[in-house]
Order: sequence, then structure tokens, then C-alpha cells
Amino acid sequence: MPEGNDLSDIELVDQLLRGVPDAFEIFLRRYQRLIYHCIRKKADAPDDVDELIQSFFERLIRRDYRILKLWQRGTSLPVYLSAVIRNFVADYNRAKRSRHKKTLSLDELLEDNPQGKASEERVNIIKEEEITSAIEHRELRKLGIRAWAKLEERDRFIICSKLHRDLDNNAIAERLKLASGALRTALSRAQNRLLAGLKTLAPEYFPA
Repeated sequence: MPEGNDLSDIELVDQLLRGVPDAFEIFLRRYQRLIYHCIRKKADAPDDVDELIQSFFERLIRRDYRILKLWQRGTSLPVYLSAVIRNFVADYNRAKRSRHKKTLSLDELLEDNPQGKASEERVNIIKEEEITSAIEHRELRKLGIRAWAKLEERDRFIICSKLHRDLDNNAIAERLKLASGALRTALSRAQNRLLAGLKTLAPEYFPA
């Protein structure tokens, strides 16, 4: 069976949809530059790029690679992905602009505050803390996707169903044909394996 760079796009997508180990890693290596380039080109602001990349991969995983299932075999996968990403970023940009219209600007808030200067200093401190936290959060999300991709198929299904689709235990147990007690054990073990994988990828976030 061909592996890595020897796989055609059709073979790679088939392996990804079947949950073949390492298929997601191969997909990342092959298309992460294309995805990054398309997002960076279409994003309204450079600061949105990291968030968009993580959101795109989270949606891809959460929806069981639905966009890849819709890909018409025989057409160019890079061209198809570029079109999907353009639409994804356009939706994000529209939603962001809508949120901004409903939110007062920082300057407007400070103008209404008789202690504006002190408040602005406080806001700057909070913003620095939030920026640091956001960077760490994005990095952990990125590593979390990699750790999830390395899990066995059943573990990936359990984690995705519970954490991303927010399915209840009964629905997951029925899909896997497990008793409730067996599902709780399987969920606990899957979460432990995910955490162990994340600790391996990012030990600096998990001091002993």
C-alpha cells in the first residue's frame, strides 16, 4: 500500500475518511501551506489568521471531514480546498463585522468614564494577559488536533462526539453498542490517552 508522499489525493482522502492512522498528519503536511496561504490572503486582519486556521481544522474534524466527502473525485483537490477556504473565511469575516457593529469601541467606553486614564491602564494590563492566554490557547488547540489525530479510530470518535458534537452518553453508547458503564470507561481512557499525547507534544504546558 502506498504511504506518505506516494499516496494520490484520492487515496489520501480515502484513508482519512476511514480513520487510517497518520492519514491526518500526512494531510496536514501536504496541505497546511496551501490552507495557511488561502486564509492569510482572505482574512480581514493578520491577527485573525491563527484563529481561522484553528477554527477551520476544528470544523473539519468536528464534522467528520464532511467537506472532503463532498469533494468530486477527478477534480483538483487543491482547487477545491481553496474554494472551500475562501467561503469559510468570508463567513468568518461577515460574522466578525456583525459583532463589531453591536459592540462599543474601547474609546467610547473610556469617554464615558471619569477615570478614563486609570481605566485605560487597567485595560492595557488585561489585554496583555488576554493576548498571552490567547496565544497559549491557540497553540494548545493546534497541538490538541495533532494529538487527537494520533488516537485510534474509536478513541477519535468518542472524543469528537463528546467534546465537539456534544452528544450525550446514550447516543454515543448506542452508536458503539456499549453499555453505559463500558462507555464511561472507554471515555475516560480515551481522554487519558488524548491528554498523554498532548503532554508528549507540549510538555512545557504540563509541569511535573
